[in-house]
Amino acid sequence: MSFRAPINLLRLRTGNLILALIPAIILALFTPAQALRSDSVEQSVKANDLLRQAVDSEKLGNDDEYYAWMDRLQKPRGSVTKLMVKIPEGILARTVAINDKPLSAVERQQDDERVNRLLDPQKMRDKASKQREDQQHIERILRALPDAFNCEYASTAHDERNHRLECSPNPAFSAPNYESQVLRGMKAVILIDREEKRISRIEGTLFRDVTFGWGFIGRLNRGGHIEITQAKVAGKHWGMTRMQLVFEGRVVIVKPLRIEETETSWDYRSVPKMSVSQALGFMRTTNPTRASSH
Repeated sequence: MSFRAPINLLRLRTGNLILALIPAIILALFTPAQALRSDSVEQSVKANDLLRQAVDSEKLGNDDEYYAWMDRLQKPRGSVTKLMVKIPEGILARTVAINDKPLSAVERQQDDERVNRLLDPQKMRDKASKQREDQQHIERILRALPDAFNCEYASTAHDERNHRLECSPNPAFSAPNYESQVLRGMKAVILIDREEKRISRIEGTLFRDVTFGWGFIGRLNRGGHIEITQAKVAGKHWGMTRMQLVFEGRVVIVKPLRIEETETSWDYRSVPKMSVSQALGFMRTTNPTRASSH
């Protein structure tokens, strides 16, 4: 799975009663019988149990996969677009555009020098080790979701493709690590693919401040928001297609923290088995289908 750890250790949307009832009444009158049976089955499985099934379905860090995709990271100062390749040794990335424009000759040389350092086996192992650490942060957060949240099925929404869960913090949850502490102050909407029981979307909003290490290590202010979407993108592979992070707070008491970025990924495709050297050659000779996806 391609969900990334929010801000590494601190990086990870959420009236009128009559108007609210109208969609539910219309849905009950006009929903096909098959969909109604689906809802009946849905209610027979507790929302948290369904979430636990979805978490168990996530395949994290498969080392035997070979695929490529495009990735664009937008921050307030600009954007960077990269061609990414996943091989068992790790994930490699070659920059193809800055602010949606091709690199200059100097920028191209500098980026190629950076990537070519991975021909050194030790540097590649170091990079892969860091990627595994990031993946472990993701896994710890995912594994905590069914315990950290109390979830219910959305009462007025029907989605043919996804179950929609509305989740709030479980007051009995004791965060076992820094990564999952952020869940104590978050409300979330989680979509789960009906057919494959995979998490397809998470929208979380901090409704209160969250501190780390009694505030000495850091704090995230209420109002922070995270949105992550994934889908089946290449064969049986599921990958992240969009992630948006907006967080403010402080790190080590006094250093301001501001995270505002949107990452989009597209054009996933399987690639042949290849070594690190072959992957670098693949990236040099591959012409991206488009420089950006908004």
